[in-house]
Amino acid sequence: MFFHQYHNSVGDDLYNCFFYRNARWSLHYHRGYELVVVTSGELFARVGDQEMLLGEGEGLLVFPYQLHSYETKTHSECYITVFSGSYIAKFASACATREPKDPRFRIPSPLAVLLSAYMTGEETPTEDEVQLERPPLYAIKACLYAVCHTLMQEAEWREKREERALVFRILTYIEEHYTEDITLPEMAEALSYEYHYLSRVLREDLHIGFRSLINQRRCERARELISDGDQPLSTIAMLCGFRSLRTFNRAFLAETGITPSAMRRGARSAR
Repeated sequence: MFFHQYHNSVGDDLYNCFFYRNARWSLHYHRGYELVVVTSGELFARVGDQEMLLGEGEGLLVFPYQLHSYETKTHSECYITVFSGSYIAKFASACATREPKDPRFRIPSPLAVLLSAYMTGEETPTEDEVQLERPPLYAIKACLYAVCHTLMQEAEWREKREERALVFRILTYIEEHYTEDITLPEMAEALSYEYHYLSRVLREDLHIGFRSLINQRRCERARELISDGDQPLSTIAMLCGFRSLRTFNRAFLAETGITPSAMRRGARSAR
């Protein structure tokens, strides 16, 4: 199963960079690009259907809405930066219809110097997880475009499969309309596809059905609202696209293994 990182899908100025020692992330996706830079050890990564091993001095660029995960078996130190496509608009436009066969690349010395000077810093943090300060705008763009240039030079490129491009459109549509009472036929009409075809693409590429994908996104938002405030659960249900509290309770329990009311009690006791 996988999950959606909502906080890494919002805004045209999205940028966050973390240092991780022995990184582990289960399968997930988000709208932002994701740059991984390994500085020590080995990091196992999965991107889509590809599994790969990243070693010291290697990088990885994950494209928007690609399923990906990380695992450290012995030791790793890496920097993971998630950022919106607005920082690399020309690269994002150039890659609208194509993708690298392998998203890994070696980090040449000039790029390593640039990243350490403006993005990651020269000193390795002593803690296992540290959020780094946001660099100035042009420093961010300089580093990220240098990364894009390196990937463009090293990677073999191919045209995106129709299904891969369609998954991006499906997830974008759901992100924009999940609070509404949408159906698969309505989405198919909006995207100009036959709905049986969209259903097959979801199951073959994401291994999930349309209704489960919608409920997953709605429950993710509901968890945030439950944790951050005191709105009635019936109000939260409606805000997240559920048309009844009963449907909300059933879907939430199936997605999270806990009822909304139990989560609320836990959130209140933690305050």
